Amino acid sequence: MRLLVADTHSHSNPIRGLGASRIAERFKKEGGWFMALVSLSPWAYNIDFEGFESYVKVVDLHLRECKEAEEEGLKIACLAGFHPADVDRLIDKYRIEPGNVLELGLRVVEYLENLCREGVLDGIGEVGRQHYKTSPERVLIASAIMERAMQAARDYGCIIHLHLENSGKITVELVDRAYRRLGADNKATSRIVFHHANPKTAMEAIARGYSASVPGIPRLVEAAISRLEPSFTLESDHIDDPYRPGTVTYPWDMALLLKRLLERGVVDSSYLEKINVDLVEKIYKVSP
Repeated sequence: MRLLVADTHSHSNPIRGLGASRIAERFKKEGGWFMALVSLSPWAYNIDFEGFESYVKVVDLHLRECKEAEEEGLKIACLAGFHPADVDRLIDKYRIEPGNVLELGLRVVEYLENLCREGVLDGIGEVGRQHYKTSPERVLIASAIMERAMQAARDYGCIIHLHLENSGKITVELVDRAYRRLGADNKATSRIVFHHANPKTAMEAIARGYSASVPGIPRLVEAAISRLEPSFTLESDHIDDPYRPGTVTYPWDMALLLKRLLERGVVDSSYLEKINVDLVEKIYKVSP
């Protein structure tokens, strides 16, 4: 039986990197069937920053990338977002006032929500909080943008990918409190994904009804398999940057890792089918 592999958070960059078509082709050869393809920031594509319009250009480019990956035979979830690191770059490099950064981020998320509601995008991602040292006001700005994005999960069932610190229970508790403040119930929690989660954070998120994706690198995959039921998905978080090759991992290397673990008896095919197919069907509403 051929192992089907899903990559639930990855990036492509047709300007600097391989681009979606070549990534999809190589991933499919190793059993890849699904990819959640997430946009990058404007400057990653050499798009000059011109305010809101720069993010519109990102979405247009990213939609073309999603289409090209689909044409290679992958099932795709197409997400675009406002990365928390954008907050810091806009303030530090472009000298934009914090209040104006907040307004921009909220405007971008509203635009993405409309595209999600119309079925043009599948979700918003990534949004969240910085996981590195920064000022409190910048974390608050990023958090407000994240909470606005979670409204799209509440109202329209949009998929949301959260970029967060990996602090286990407290990380999940703070997100859950924010989500409940929106008056949200449990109907859409599985559509909110704790992206790049370590096993500890993944376990806490899943226990509260959220979804979690674990980076597909050996030590984290083996730790997740040993500690968790087949209740999480895997992601490459590949950034498609030739100056940072293999960061975090290549989708096809993640597929090869799973094959090796299966051959070594570290995991069985039923477990892998649940995390690569069954859960993906549940979260993303697609089937192989």
